[in-house]
Amino acid sequence: MRIERDDENDVAYIYLVEEIGQGEAESQFLVERDGMPGEMVLDFDAGGRLLGIEVLGASAILRPETLAWADEDDEDDEPPSPPFPSGYGPALP
Repeated sequence: MRIERDDENDVAYIYLVEEIGQGEAESQFLVERDGMPGEMVLDFDAGGRLLGIEVLGASAILRPETLAWADEDDEDDEPPSPPFPSGYGPALP
């Protein structure tokens, strides 16, 4: 998993796969919630598997440590630690 961020447009993209090929994201699902200061768009492949999440209004929706994780990912070649405390988040193989 990696996060890319565009500060100018306040958008972040959370990749759940290494890369998303041209046309691979065949369907999108918009997530909106009353009172949420932005939106999320879930990208799915042809098999219905989630590829990534686009976060519009990222600075208001994502925690600062998550956004900082995106910045760390840009600065070096080593994958950063996940932006959640030990015991939280997805189970890794």
